Parts: sequence; C-alpha cells; structure tokens
Amino acid sequence: MTRRAEREPRAVRALSPAELRQRTVDGRGIADIRLLQLEDGPGRGQRLLVVRNASGIGFEVALDRGFDIASATWRGINIGWNSANGLPWPPNSIDAEDGVGFYRNFDGFIVTCGLDHIGGAKRSDAGHFIHKHRKAVFNPLHGRISSQRATLSGYGIDWSASEPVIWAEGVVRQSSVFGENLLLRRRIEIDVFGNAIRLNDVVENQGFRPTPHAILYHVNFGYPFLDESTQLAGNLSRDLVSAFNGEDKRPRADFVDYFQEAPVVCDLPEASIELCNSVLLGGVHARLMFSREALPSFGIWRAFQSGVYALALEPMRRFDLNEKPAEDAVTLGAGETAMYWLRIELKSTN
Repeated sequence: MTRRAEREPRAVRALSPAELRQRTVDGRGIADIRLLQLEDGPGRGQRLLVVRNASGIGFEVALDRGFDIASATWRGINIGWNSANGLPWPPNSIDAEDGVGFYRNFDGFIVTCGLDHIGGAKRSDAGHFIHKHRKAVFNPLHGRISSQRATLSGYGIDWSASEPVIWAEGVVRQSSVFGENLLLRRRIEIDVFGNAIRLNDVVENQGFRPTPHAILYHVNFGYPFLDESTQLAGNLSRDLVSAFNGEDKRPRADFVDYFQEAPVVCDLPEASIELCNSVLLGGVHARLMFSREALPSFGIWRAFQSGVYALALEPMRRFDLNEKPAEDAVTLGAGETAMYWLRIELKSTN
C-alpha cells in the first residue's frame, strides 16, 4: 500500500473584513488576543496577554514583567525559552545574591535588560543626581526593567486596517527618588495573516537630571527549535557563522555558559540574523531584524548546560559610567528619548 506524502498545512487565506465576518463573526476562528491571569504555580497573580494569529504564531506578553514576551510558538512548536523559574510573581529581589538575583527571575522569549545598565552587577558613580546621601548607584545584573510591572494602555485587533493587526501597548517605569526616572513605552503587534512579531519601544527620561541609558534585548531560543541541528546565518562574519554551525550544541552537564561579541557585518541600516532548524518539520526559520544605528552592538549567548539549554541573540546599546564610554554610549537629558524596534519572523522552509 502506498502512503500519501505528508503535506505542509495550507495557510489561511487573507480575506476582506466582510468575507471574514461571513466565516467567523468575531474573528476568533483565525486570531485572538485576550487578557488572562495566572491562577497557579510560581507566577500566580500576574497578567498575561495571550495572542495567536492565522499563520500559526502564538505568544504571551507578560505585563507584570516589563511587558516582555514570555513565550513564542509556531504552529504549536516551541520557539522561545523557559527556565525552571516559571515566571515567578512577585519577582525575587534582583539586588539579592550580590546583584545576581536576576537569575531567580530569568525566564522568557524576550527579556529586556536596562534601562540604565546592562551586563554584570556593579556600583556606578551617582554624582549626576546631586544628592548628599546618594554617592553611588548599585546596578544589578542586566538592570531593573524586566522586573517592573506595566500599565496596560490598550490591546485588541484592528480588523478595519488594510492588513488586520493584533496589537498591545503598555508603559513601564523604572524610577527612584533622587535617581533615574525612565519610562518605556512599548507597542507589540503582529498582522493577523503575517509571520512577524513587531516590537516598538520609546525610552524617555522623565526626570530633570541627565541619566545614563543602556538597553539589551535578550532574545532567547529553546528546545525543540534549539537542538543539534540549529544553524546560524545572516549579517555576521563568515568565520563566526562557520564556527557556530560546526560546533557541538548538545546539552552537557558541565557546559559553562558564555557571551560572544559578534559584530554585525553589512552596509544596510537594518541588520538581519537568522537561526534555522532544518530537521524540525522540514525546516523552521527564526529571523531577527533590528536597526543598526539604534542597536549598534550585538552578541550571542550560549547556555548549553543541561537543564538550562538556551541560546540568545542579543542586540544592544551600552553605557558604563565607570569606564571609558563606548562609541554607542547614550546619556538622556531631561525629556530626551531613544527609539528602538525589533522584528522577529517565524516561517517554514516549505
């Protein structure tokens, strides 16, 4: 008996609003966004926006954890990364354990780091805040923004647009009396019939003193998208890509995680870095795009230790008050803003 060849699922056709209403009166047949609250486990009590679209992309926005994207799937296949922490709420103190309390909260597909510090825990001079009791600022690992809860500005599906779009907006504040007062305004959207998650950020200094600003997008990939078959491509050096694609990516109990600087190599204003698993469902691609001017530094984090097993692509902008400022360093004056965007495409080879 001959077995019929397996076929890729047929994509849902883009229809006019009138045609859609004939088939699914409220649109939930093809797309949805809804606000939920976790009722069990370490994350009990926190709010999530759960999103799915007609192309088979699903993700969750963690409102109470920096308005970050907590998970991502493509046609039911996990793309993002989650740890044993389980999105704890309320978050553990990020100042604990000599400033690495971040690791007790670390979990999710996109974790935003900043807004005034990224990298290892350290103390920085606080003279720019001119207060007698505040001579230094303690900066925990990767800053504070990912543990702050957001104010939800709105969410929904705009069916009237030429390309119907699912959207959510929120604001997240990082502040201290006689310290920084930085506001992150974030919009996350995806076309109902599209294959790209779009994240747009504006960071504003709402204080009245100049304030250092740094940001890093920890875009984390996990199993089964991440496995021995995962390959790297895009605007990076040929030698770096070749070395990555040839290395052993199996989980090991004794693997020591590390971060590798990976300068972007291209003349275009937009950088494009791609990961592909050619074995999973015949080929699954994740493509990260960002502005080279806004996010001029880039790196790759390997954490192939058993029980962690993660890989991160990390576009960033640095600032360090205690060292010679990097060329991409930013200080935001009173009322000044910085703008960023990311685009993450998920698609199949077929």
